[in-house]
Amino acid sequence: MIKGDRLTVAKYMLEDEFISELGSDRARMILYVHEDKPGEISYGPSIDSLDLPKEFLNNLRELGVERLYDFQWLAYQSIVNGNNTAIMAGTGVGKTEAFLLPIISLILKRGMKAIIMYPTKALARDQLIRIQRYLSPVGLSVLPYDGDVPSDIRSRVYSSPPHVLITNPDMISEALTYVNKFREVVKDYSIVVLDDFHVYNGVFGAQVHYVLKRVTRFMKSPQYVVSTATVGNPVDFAKRLLGVNDITLIQGPEGRRGITRHILIKPISRSRLTEAAELAINCVRRGMKCLVFADSHRFVELIKRLVDKRGIGDRVRVHRAGLTIEERHEVEDGFKEGKYLVLLATPTLEMGIDIGDVDVAVMATIPPSYSKYLQRSGRVGRRGQLSYVIQVLGDDPMSTYYSSNPRDFYNRRPEDLYVEEKNDDIARKHCLLMAYEKPVRSGSVDIYCEEVLKSLVRDGLVEVRGNYYVVSNKGRELVRSIHGIRGIGDTIKIKSDGKKTIGFRELPMALRELHEGAIYLHGGRVYEVYKLDLGSRVAYVRRLPDDYDLYTTALYYSEPRIDEVLEDGKIHSVPYQYARLTIREIVYGYVVKRFSSGEVVEKREFKQPLSYEFRTKGIIIYAPFITFSPFENIDMIERGKAYHAAEHIMIMVGENVIGAGPTDMGGISYPTGHIIIYDSYPGGSGATKMLLARIDDVLRISLDVLTHCTCIDGCPKCVYSPYCGNDNHYLSRRNAAKVVDAILKGASSRITELPTGNSYD
Repeated sequence: MIKGDRLTVAKYMLEDEFISELGSDRARMILYVHEDKPGEISYGPSIDSLDLPKEFLNNLRELGVERLYDFQWLAYQSIVNGNNTAIMAGTGVGKTEAFLLPIISLILKRGMKAIIMYPTKALARDQLIRIQRYLSPVGLSVLPYDGDVPSDIRSRVYSSPPHVLITNPDMISEALTYVNKFREVVKDYSIVVLDDFHVYNGVFGAQVHYVLKRVTRFMKSPQYVVSTATVGNPVDFAKRLLGVNDITLIQGPEGRRGITRHILIKPISRSRLTEAAELAINCVRRGMKCLVFADSHRFVELIKRLVDKRGIGDRVRVHRAGLTIEERHEVEDGFKEGKYLVLLATPTLEMGIDIGDVDVAVMATIPPSYSKYLQRSGRVGRRGQLSYVIQVLGDDPMSTYYSSNPRDFYNRRPEDLYVEEKNDDIARKHCLLMAYEKPVRSGSVDIYCEEVLKSLVRDGLVEVRGNYYVVSNKGRELVRSIHGIRGIGDTIKIKSDGKKTIGFRELPMALRELHEGAIYLHGGRVYEVYKLDLGSRVAYVRRLPDDYDLYTTALYYSEPRIDEVLEDGKIHSVPYQYARLTIREIVYGYVVKRFSSGEVVEKREFKQPLSYEFRTKGIIIYAPFITFSPFENIDMIERGKAYHAAEHIMIMVGENVIGAGPTDMGGISYPTGHIIIYDSYPGGSGATKMLLARIDDVLRISLDVLTHCTCIDGCPKCVYSPYCGNDNHYLSRRNAAKVVDAILKGASSRITELPTGNSYD
């Protein structure tokens, strides 16, 4: 720590009791404290400037609104003038009012109707109550429309479409395909709002891109409004997501209602996992409401096991994808009511849902992007109280970097977001649905969609009739099997006691977590997988005691195949290709470890390995061929260590540079110098395309981490990966530093064919 940082920490320890208590524990070090104060808000005109009825204005005054913020007034003008509009402002400063007030004006004055989409049903329901408060006094109707809505309300939507329809992209997609009445209903709507639109990047964004294409085919001249708190490139991202050429950006204040203190912590004599558990326990003891965020199911489940052992498990619950809806709702309601004080969450709670007066957010892992850090930290202090955001560093490359450069952690800007709409798997599905929902006139879609439709014709799924593409009988059969837009991979159901479905997991990740013999943690409970039926896509599990002390890690490797080179280029002088790939993932065994100590108990290999193949996109880097030993057998091992470690560090650093999740990219390397980094999602997510655009930053930070780590030749702080297929064997920090340095210096190399065998993951 530099002197200025030590003084900053000392200042807050003297004046803040909570920070003082954290700093008094010698098992952790506070590296830095960064304070966010409420930002100054620029005011616009009084609400009398709005072209709205007096009774509505009186209702606003009853709600405590006398004047608009400046950004709300600018948004009002932009939207009522018919512009596609992007609103970007901090949490809790009135983004909803910024788009809702002009929409109410357009409904009352011009008879328009609006569809407001939220990323999740929970968020939509949370906002429904808020929106009703504004619409009811002037006699405007609003109804929810999602999978949980009872049949009588759906009938009202079809028979008397509300002025505002609250829904989500998943429901829009399903209803367009399977509900004829809904296709008629959407013809009445001309405004489409996407709140929390930063969520729609990557694979999910590509799905939503096509859902919007499908729904707007039934609408006349749709006007788009999008809203978010944190995006680095809001205009470009919105244009690409929405498929429009123009959009007006309205920027509001970034500040909060109260003071938030951000604390950067490094555990000294305990693990990051144990530190997160200790912070949760600390909050329970102080009666502070706390969210603990981590980016993997396993991490939050392991924290739950630790707090259970400390006897406070009844005040702490897990909230993550893969749990049943009923369980998640019970957890949310219990937290709001104070029954639970701590929620251990994956990104399921980082969006705008208001789950009450949260005092503390603990980031148990570094969020994949600074945008996500800001989103998660935005869950605290929403009532204006003093709040805290604690970032726990660990033994990984980015933690190593920020331990030495703590101010850099808070001096970042929100990252650019990207949508890979030219995802063939996603495009084929949605273009088929387009033709099913209504014949597609040739020339009415973009060139890429037209080519996709032609490929569907060649496959017999679509027919050409005159100037239109129409679904065939074979295509109709396929449509009946299409459900859901959350990812595109196959899903494995998890069944307990042979019958009750307790959750699900997507392939290929499910192959690593639900193989026979795997220990699977689910909602704080421990299960053993006793059978995986890949044919029927079901994993059968049995309950184990909650104090069961073993866990498993899969052993696997991947085999790549280049299907089509999309782009050739050079990183300095080093050749690369961006290509369509086929990845075959093979799980050949697993390692059993003791939870309490991390000790390896045994290694087991399957008689018959499990495999799963999927198509994706990725980068092949033809790195300089470096010799480490005059003896070929030794040199091959050293080269394997070099390129394997370089692959690890580039992926781990790349995740933070581009804002990808810890499992969004996979990697394969060979002793020949081939380094392959690919999108882990079938069809491709655009993550590696973004990495390619920031490759210089990735390489520069990677080299910094590799050269400044103090380990002998490789450790969790530099080149170990928790997702390594061969359990982090054959890694060398020093050798990897030579590889990365050679790439940055533009050492000569050439394109050669991918080898087979002897790969590292």
